[in-house]
Amino acid sequence: MKKLKDLWNQNRVLVVLFTIIIICAIVVIGVVITAFLGSSKSVYGDRLDGIEEVQVTDEAMNKFKESFNEDDLVSEVSIKSRGKIIYITMLFKDNVIMDEAKSKAFSSLEHFEENYLKFYDFHFTLKQNSTETNEGFLIMGARNANGNGLIWNNNTEVASE
Repeated sequence: MKKLKDLWNQNRVLVVLFTIIIICAIVVIGVVITAFLGSSKSVYGDRLDGIEEVQVTDEAMNKFKESFNEDDLVSEVSIKSRGKIIYITMLFKDNVIMDEAKSKAFSSLEHFEENYLKFYDFHFTLKQNSTETNEGFLIMGARNANGNGLIWNNNTEVASE
């Protein structure tokens, strides 16, 4: 017992510091485990809460594609859904100008039910291949679930000197 008292008296500061270091290490390990490993199994975390009620079905996607089969401006349409974003790519025929393509994209939102428009973000990619008679275009736009209109990227060409 006397040896323990002597050891304590000689190394009191070291024992206290060592105890503090062990407690800090346990706290840091606990924070690292909860922050990096987490409990969520989804890469989106809890951002997709409620998606089960407004799931985009293959039927809705096919219905959207079929609405453009008879269109004389659009040659090809593809649609896919990732998380809370619906990606729509439209390939336009040679005689279409960019403003017509933008209005066609905006009017295509009418093919979706209101619950889709309130829950999902929409990203549009409008393409037209260049030919001998026109330059073609590639423009992207987006509609937020909380927004009303489409926002288009700046398609201004940069002139080099």
